[in-house]
Amino acid sequence: MNMTDQAKLPIWFWIVGVVALLWNGIGVLAYFQQVMMSAEEFAALPVIQQNLMSTQPVWVTAAFAVAVFAGFVASISWLLKKRIAVRLFLVSLLAVIVQFSSYFIVDGYMEFASSQGWLMPGLILLFAVGLLLLSRQAEQKGLLR
Repeated sequence: MNMTDQAKLPIWFWIVGVVALLWNGIGVLAYFQQVMMSAEEFAALPVIQQNLMSTQPVWVTAAFAVAVFAGFVASISWLLKKRIAVRLFLVSLLAVIVQFSSYFIVDGYMEFASSQGWLMPGLILLFAVGLLLLSRQAEQKGLLR
């Protein structure tokens, strides 16, 4: 792609990039909020959430970290028009799937998820799939190099 082609990037490319960066930035903040929670903040959580967080396997937290950081770096890569964004969005999606599998594996997660609703997990999965598909499309159109 030459400089003339770069100047003709479709507006949707930039909109997707900015939305992805903001969305994944919120994910990074949520991750830090969880892992840096003070004792007072932890004590303010509902008891069921305290129990789940205190017994949460390390692989769930690790998957959360991989999902948000891979997504955030993928978003930056997208805005820099780098093909690595596709692979990073794939890593993020796979980590989201691993993270959410805990709802079906770890005792008590289904009840907690049911009481909290599935809106946010559904949105997270929808964004992860959507960003992967859009990045693959952008790569196929030659918008990512």
